[in-house]
Amino acid sequence: MNFKGIAKLGCVVAFAGGAAAFLYAWHPAMPPIDPPPPRSFTSEIVAKGRSLAFLGDCRTCHTAQGGKPFAGGFAMPTPFGTIYSTNITPDPETGIGRWSSAAFIRAMRQGVDREGRHLYPAFPYDHFSLTSDEDLNALYAFFMTRERVKATAPPNALPFPINVRLVLAGWKLLFLRDRRFEPDPTKDAIWNRGKYLAEGLGHCGGCHSPAT
Repeated sequence: MNFKGIAKLGCVVAFAGGAAAFLYAWHPAMPPIDPPPPRSFTSEIVAKGRSLAFLGDCRTCHTAQGGKPFAGGFAMPTPFGTIYSTNITPDPETGIGRWSSAAFIRAMRQGVDREGRHLYPAFPYDHFSLTSDEDLNALYAFFMTRERVKATAPPNALPFPINVRLVLAGWKLLFLRDRRFEPDPTKDAIWNRGKYLAEGLGHCGGCHSPAT
């Protein structure tokens, strides 16, 4: 094969690789919904969601100092810049009021918002992916019955290229495993429940394990 042939082959391989990377990184937007009325959720599922939100410490990261609960805007300094948490109240314009349960579950497991944008792993979806459908639907019910707060977080202060969200697809390829929790059959139910909560919603390892 002559030089021109090698160059053409290289271009084809590069184009195919770029196309594959784009397809892996791209996620479609999910259709918006009308915010579900709070009465559409049972008190039992809301109570369960409240307990799970407490275990996941959702309020701490999604509430700015002096702000309304879950309205976002909490600053999280990282080695790469500052990330601000989002509004997860059911406000239809600035929160998640137009998110379906499917959109919520995708965000919790794959780190992709309703509009198809990658979320930064300061939101620990690499842990949340372990959570069951039942528990995620309970969390969804809880958040959809909170007070609607109109609040927009400040823009993230991140340098290029980290501010380009498609770059996060590379991080996910290396570190994200979209999987559910699998009980250890050699351990009892209490031990497995503890592991499920600690490694999933509790994301204890995020702060109590060394960086890898």
